[in-house]
Amino acid sequence: MGLQNSKIIICKNIKLDKSYKDVLDYPESQMVQLCQNNAVASANNYSFIRGERGYIKTSFSYNDALKCNYMAFQNPDYSNKWFFAFIDDVIYDNDGTARIRYTIDEFSTWFDYWNPEPCFVEREHVNDDTFGLHTYPEGLEYGEYVINATGDVETNLQTTELICIGTSWLPDNTPFATPNRVYAGVFSGVYYILFKFTESAAKFVQGMADVGHANDIVNLFMIPLSIANVDYDDGWSSGGLGNQTGINFRVLPNSAGVITLRDADITLARPQTLNGYVPKNNKLFCYPYNVLAISNNVGTQAEYRYEDFINNTPVFSLVAAVSPSCSVWLYPNNYKKNNGVKGGYNWGIPVAKYPQGSWNGDMYTNWMTQNGVNIFGTRIDAPTSHAIMGSLQALTGAATGSYESIGSGIGAMFGAVTEQYRASMIPNQIGGQVNSGDVCYAFNKMSPTYYKMTIRDEYARIIDDWFTRFGYKINRVKLPNQTGRTYWNYVKIGSGESIGYSTNTERSVPAASMEIINTIYRNGTTIWHLHANIGNYSLNNTIA
Repeated sequence: MGLQNSKIIICKNIKLDKSYKDVLDYPESQMVQLCQNNAVASANNYSFIRGERGYIKTSFSYNDALKCNYMAFQNPDYSNKWFFAFIDDVIYDNDGTARIRYTIDEFSTWFDYWNPEPCFVEREHVNDDTFGLHTYPEGLEYGEYVINATGDVETNLQTTELICIGTSWLPDNTPFATPNRVYAGVFSGVYYILFKFTESAAKFVQGMADVGHANDIVNLFMIPLSIANVDYDDGWSSGGLGNQTGINFRVLPNSAGVITLRDADITLARPQTLNGYVPKNNKLFCYPYNVLAISNNVGTQAEYRYEDFINNTPVFSLVAAVSPSCSVWLYPNNYKKNNGVKGGYNWGIPVAKYPQGSWNGDMYTNWMTQNGVNIFGTRIDAPTSHAIMGSLQALTGAATGSYESIGSGIGAMFGAVTEQYRASMIPNQIGGQVNSGDVCYAFNKMSPTYYKMTIRDEYARIIDDWFTRFGYKINRVKLPNQTGRTYWNYVKIGSGESIGYSTNTERSVPAASMEIINTIYRNGTTIWHLHANIGNYSLNNTIA
């Protein structure tokens, strides 16, 4: 028969319970010290204490035992192993004894008797929260977008406008004659003549009528000086045609080809707040919580994700080609980076067409000229998920993943933040829309407009608290991050996964206990690094 030298400590205010939603990463010696620091009573004269029995008759008073919620015991004759347990119930025997019913705390009892192994990790706190590194969809409700900032992408598209007239005929004895009919590298069937003033343009149209060639005027449109690529003060001539004199003009030169208006110097830095709120978790600065939208103000919008740009900073270029009503293209030139390769031209959007003018001449030609570029909008098959601009509508949808049956605390909270609807915007593939370039021109809106869109601060705070509590969705096979944060690390592994295996050479973890430990991680648990901080989520849980 063994000696009566088994030890027992009953203690209070231990912030652990049988749900295992909060656990401590204390080794055995530190757990014993925690129990001693919070001890109400202790003794070392007990017979062998059986961990599987579930109760023990003690010499502690009923009053002392009622104060306690946790206990530790050891059988020195058989092992130096300490066991830790939750006190489930205290039963009064008499004035000098109390029977204590308990459940072994499997996590704390066996914490340093096994090692973690790589497994499928669903959620955890990451140890590298670099902006743009974590973009895996969370399936959380983020509400509608609001505009954090807006403005013109480029202001040089509606300054010092010229009038351009395309004509298929010019008499050789006029000062307008020129062999140049190649613009933007494309042969043109017309000559393009520039006019500073409407008076000169009107005289030219009348002069063409005077000589019987009014119908040879093919088009008339506005063009900005930046695209015409000529000097406003030099190179202009004066001449006459028919009965008209004093026509100030300039032949559009061959240099008016493909014009690079801005070369990778349009920078649109990402917002530093979400509707005024500064999140603690950098994933909130990524899509879909933070996004850049650009509209050409005539029905085409594009959406860009900051994390897809080199250095997370959107940089755009602006190019143009001379054609009726001009063709202008705005595109990101450091987008969708991959192994140092940058691109983005195909992710651009067209700028609104410049207005066509009208003149006296053939009715059908004039009708086509006035309406040809204004009937159908351009369809852009941009490879973005959905546009930001336009009306915001609610769509009901199921969230990806379910935690409803999990007893770790994440289930109920996930129901509060899971995505109930996705903000739906007018898509950036627009076809059959009337191109309202004339209105844009009249209201000085030829420049595309950028919108730095974010979710509302209300939703940002809710999601930030969720990330602070439960980390990010990972869905990878890896070694779980049980440490790395200052105060706590949350870990949840797949439902069929095992966190680790017994590796202690002196005493292995019983299979039933290891299965309970695996279940704890499958349900998800918060691993605290200091007992006093358990439950205090207001702490700044930075990467240690």
